[in-house]
Amino acid sequence: MKEINNTAPVAEPTVVAEFPCSQTQLRCWILDQLKPGNPALNVAVRWEIRGAFRSSTLEAAFRTVIQRHEILRTRFVEVGGRPCQQVVDQVDFKMSVIDLRNVPAEQRDQRILSIGEETARAPFDLASPCLFRVSLLMVENERGFLLITAHQSCFDGWSIRVLGREVGEIAAALDAGRQPVVPDLPLQYGDFSLWQQEYLNSYGFETEKSFWREQLSGAPYFEVVPDTPRGPVKTSRGNILSVNNTGDFSERIDAAARAHRVSLYSFGAAVVSALLHRYTGQNTVMFGSQVAGRDETDLENLIGVFINNVVLRFDMAGDISFADHVRSASEKVTAALNHHRMPFNKLVELVNPVRDPSRNPLISVNFNLQKAFLEDHQYGGFELISAPSQSPGVIYDLSFIMIGRPSGWRMSIEYNADLFEKSTIESLLRLWQEAYEAALEHPSAPLSALTIPAREIKTQRVETGRATAIEQMLAAHPSVGSAVVLVEDDGKRVHAFVTPALTITEPLDRLPEHLMEYLGRQLSQSAMPGGISVLLNFPRDASGTVDRAALRIPAPPPALAKTVIGRIEPAGVPVPLPTARTDQTKALAAIWAEVLGVPTIAPDDNFFALGGHSLLALRMLSGARSKLGAKADLEQLFKQPTFAGFANALFGRTEPSGTELEGPSASPWNVTACGRTDAPYTLYTLNHPFLYYRLATDLGDAVSVYNANMFHADLTGHLASMSLEEIAGHAVDSMGADILKGPVGVMGLCVNGVLAVEIARQLRERGADLRFTAVIDAWAPGYVRSQPRLRRLRWNGERRLKRIGYFTRKLFSGRISFVDYLREFNFTLALLKRLGLRAGTYSQEEAVNADVTDLLINAARRYRPPTTNEKSVLLFRSEATHRRARKLLFGWGGAIAGDSEVFDLEGWHEDSLNSNSIQALATIVINRFRSHGES
Repeated sequence: MKEINNTAPVAEPTVVAEFPCSQTQLRCWILDQLKPGNPALNVAVRWEIRGAFRSSTLEAAFRTVIQRHEILRTRFVEVGGRPCQQVVDQVDFKMSVIDLRNVPAEQRDQRILSIGEETARAPFDLASPCLFRVSLLMVENERGFLLITAHQSCFDGWSIRVLGREVGEIAAALDAGRQPVVPDLPLQYGDFSLWQQEYLNSYGFETEKSFWREQLSGAPYFEVVPDTPRGPVKTSRGNILSVNNTGDFSERIDAAARAHRVSLYSFGAAVVSALLHRYTGQNTVMFGSQVAGRDETDLENLIGVFINNVVLRFDMAGDISFADHVRSASEKVTAALNHHRMPFNKLVELVNPVRDPSRNPLISVNFNLQKAFLEDHQYGGFELISAPSQSPGVIYDLSFIMIGRPSGWRMSIEYNADLFEKSTIESLLRLWQEAYEAALEHPSAPLSALTIPAREIKTQRVETGRATAIEQMLAAHPSVGSAVVLVEDDGKRVHAFVTPALTITEPLDRLPEHLMEYLGRQLSQSAMPGGISVLLNFPRDASGTVDRAALRIPAPPPALAKTVIGRIEPAGVPVPLPTARTDQTKALAAIWAEVLGVPTIAPDDNFFALGGHSLLALRMLSGARSKLGAKADLEQLFKQPTFAGFANALFGRTEPSGTELEGPSASPWNVTACGRTDAPYTLYTLNHPFLYYRLATDLGDAVSVYNANMFHADLTGHLASMSLEEIAGHAVDSMGADILKGPVGVMGLCVNGVLAVEIARQLRERGADLRFTAVIDAWAPGYVRSQPRLRRLRWNGERRLKRIGYFTRKLFSGRISFVDYLREFNFTLALLKRLGLRAGTYSQEEAVNADVTDLLINAARRYRPPTTNEKSVLLFRSEATHRRARKLLFGWGGAIAGDSEVFDLEGWHEDSLNSNSIQALATIVINRFRSHGES
């Protein structure tokens, strides 16, 4: 692969306009706050290009489009706890060109797929303008593929058509030496945002609210029961399966829609709702769909995110015919589309469903039917052709997608691969085709004629008096709608499933704990179920009876870990929430009361039950950060929506730190699990525990991430005189026997990277399967000090200037406050300590980090790594380190292999572990684990 062009750095752009966010942009912002760089928020497009074209002309055409459409020069910043969009004057857009013409033909398709997946999933930073990128893959002299990725906050499906027409016309005009014929743009996206803000205060919006309040009143949450139990939070790892319907399928569905006097979309919605009704046994089926939202002619030629979600509800009580269902479905679709201006996040505020971090609000299943957005068209000497794109990530559990092209209709199901098995989706895709055939061939037949095979029984079920008694007790609880209990292995495994009552206000993730306490007051310990799972609906067969065979007793969840000195122990009983209020919690309660408009806040008050929603949450979090200096984020609130739970998560709970270091045999290390402890691979990170939170999140279920830190150790006395080898030995001891259970990796930043190299050496000596040692911004001990004095002065001067430039750009882009900007230059930890200027200026975490860093620096100065040509080392370079480090391999010489890889990370030093490059780092980690380790 040969890469011809790269994106070049640009000077800080000038802001020329500022607008409020549209409601869809606001929703994207909130979702990005929950999981920064979430690839599910990307829009990936692929076009094939054939004929006589030049990459320089195509790049110039894209530049012209970016200049025409302000939304492609937009970034998002937070002002007063609320995001807004800023338009900048220009961006330095570069189109990557990747030459695959010399790749063997049998390998080329796979390379196109892998590059497409990589570009589709690469994250965006919403604070950087131009949330849009393009790559041209050259496969032949007159054939290539354009891979386009944009963020949902600035792009929708209709925008694909606008972009294709403009790029094609402008490129053709440039080649022909003429002026392009493109429509004038009297409006820009910011004008739409202002109009929408006015609309939300109008009488028309009140009418919309009345319709949707009635439409969704009492509606249950609809979902297809997954193959795998849900985790505690929603994931976005997805896959897509497709089938092409060629022949006369297109003519047949057109004729059927005309015969029923409904739109093609309404006919398709009727088929999918009938399928889901029969597949789940639910009489009320709900799924989401998207509308273009471009009612005004002046909006049709704009690039931007005008799309909006609507919720379609179908009630199918009684065994009606398909023809009757089509008529009813068409009425439902028409009514919903007539009220499509209700922004989805406002609909969530209106309905105010119970928040569940593992599910989308209101919509679990989605449906879309449309013709391909890009029309295949000849522009001058080349042709642009629509091609299937790759999924960057999923938002919904299931998405039923029909795309019409000249070659026929393509039916696809995009699914969450963490919830559903491929075989299930293959079966569902086949049933969808059969449902269409039934609707086309036998429209007068009842819906029950659509035969759905029983889902594979994966659990044995034993009805016992014990199970019935538990079901009755749970059903009597006011927070429970209904209950089912399964018994397996002759009574050795008992598990309860409940659905929440419609009136429930407590968070669903706390319900199992409360119900177990409730049962514990009535049952003996031996009669208790092993656990309780919350489902929003039970799976049902075609008769409406609960399908117990589709319920699966989940595997025992991995125990969360608590920190103890020198080892890992499973967590015990949760610590009770404090009742006494500190000044911090009083101030936080005042912020809650002000934002929610209530007089007082009680410990068990639920933010969302009091009328809170995502926008109010942003205001509350902004207040907590500005008034209390608290590191608050949306994920904490969604996991702990009660005041007491959120306060504990925010401020922490005071607990004894454990045994102090008392002698040479005591360990200075704490080892803390950052999530699950039963993954096939294990990664140990060193110190800086909060820096590795995002990495642990992005690694997901594949890797158990632990943090070994010295933050509770007595750093004086015996420890201060330890060698780096001794400190590393204690770290390996604290990891215990787990180091021999499977593949292991070690990661450290700066001086902790030096420590990681020694820990890795000792792990190998003890027989561990060490796959890699990730060393971030860590020069070999003594290398820099060994350089001539003038060279060191020049290097330090370069670093200072680069640091000033980096954080100045962050300041002017709104990513850090002015106070934080000043702190970056007044807060050089080691220097301030040596000058005695540190007192009164440090947070506890910063002070401890400085002390641990100083201890390790002193030990590293005495350390001489053995010349072993260690092959496991991966070097990482952040923006804080000069490019020369790559060539010099950070001065490690013979200590590591001469061909050791060096990877670049975005961000300054520790910022690189909280930047957009974290996902690339996670990918490298997983790939290294899955490859064979060097022995």
